[in-house]
Amino acid sequence: MKKIIILGPPGPFVKRDYDRFGIALLKKKFSVKFLDFTPWLYPNLWKECSGESYKCEERIVISCKNDFLSFDSGTDSIIVLDHLEKNRKTNWARRQLRKRDSLFVAFDVNLIPLDQISSTKFLKKFIDLITKPKKFFYNFFKFFENKYYALKTIYLPDVLVLGGLAAPRKSKVANKILAHSMDYDVYLKLKNKPISSNNSYAVFLDEDMITHPDNFIYNLGSPVSEFQYYSVLIKFLKKFEIDTGLQIKFAIHPKSRNNNLHNLLKGISFYRENTAELVKNSSVVLLHSSTSLSYAILFKKPAIFLTSNELKNSWIGDRINNFSKVINGQLINMSNDLDKKLDAQSFLKIDKSKYKNYLDQYIKVPNSPDIPLWEIVTDFLKKKVPKDIIKNL
Repeated sequence: MKKIIILGPPGPFVKRDYDRFGIALLKKKFSVKFLDFTPWLYPNLWKECSGESYKCEERIVISCKNDFLSFDSGTDSIIVLDHLEKNRKTNWARRQLRKRDSLFVAFDVNLIPLDQISSTKFLKKFIDLITKPKKFFYNFFKFFENKYYALKTIYLPDVLVLGGLAAPRKSKVANKILAHSMDYDVYLKLKNKPISSNNSYAVFLDEDMITHPDNFIYNLGSPVSEFQYYSVLIKFLKKFEIDTGLQIKFAIHPKSRNNNLHNLLKGISFYRENTAELVKNSSVVLLHSSTSLSYAILFKKPAIFLTSNELKNSWIGDRINNFSKVINGQLINMSNDLDKKLDAQSFLKIDKSKYKNYLDQYIKVPNSPDIPLWEIVTDFLKKKVPKDIIKNL
């Protein structure tokens, strides 16, 4: 049986990751191992999240070079599904796998609109960085490290999977698979199920503003303070319920590590691990800039984007604004609009052309196969990989 090694992205490995990376489907036809580099790349994050990880026999924890060398003891060619960032440590691991004449498959599938940062915000951010030397040099180093290793042709994949027209189709990679995002797989499982008759509610898509691991990994910091953020958010959500008659269902981010949500939400109903289903059966979607906007697009649900004075002045402020513009969605400043009556009917509209464009650019390449992502990849690997790159696989 051919072997597949998945180089997983850093952060807590949850059941959602097991599903999204197609492990159950892939292991039907391949011998599969998922390498978790989190303790080696981000040891402090690992200390916080290691106990939350989903347990499965395919997952191998890599905490140092010796862990990797102990695992990578074979010499046979393998297929490497590469979801890992590029830096000195990760490219060292890639070099070891390249020695085995392996086939590398990279992914550009979970796409979102690029941030459009105003010149004023950019200047403010730059001044903030240079007044904090430690943070400045960390960001300076990380930026050029990523650029350096990303440009080295030795680390170019053999195959690139594209999830939308916004992916870099002019890449030097010769072999491309036209496909879709991982969220589209979830949509495929739900799209033919009947819509619940009780859909008079609005769903809020949580982004775990306070404890999200990406804020740590990318040295972004929390864009808001917990007290001020939840104070404004909950006041607005409760006002929304009263003015519109729509109950709020709070969809917790799957990687949220906030253990105080029960107290913070003050009676707002919350749910975990069924975001797509909540969107499908809702009347309207509330969010900041969640990637789960894709579900609102796919199920054709109106989307309302929420910001606040604090969010506007943070690094995520321009992103929220840009998301709303891309689909022509309504943008509400929760800090300023608490005294204004909300009209439910004004929310129940979508810009069909903008939704179609978002679908094509960021969710699914037009005319790509309408089957699960991992079936597309497996079919390519099993049947269509050119002999000059598959070699001894």
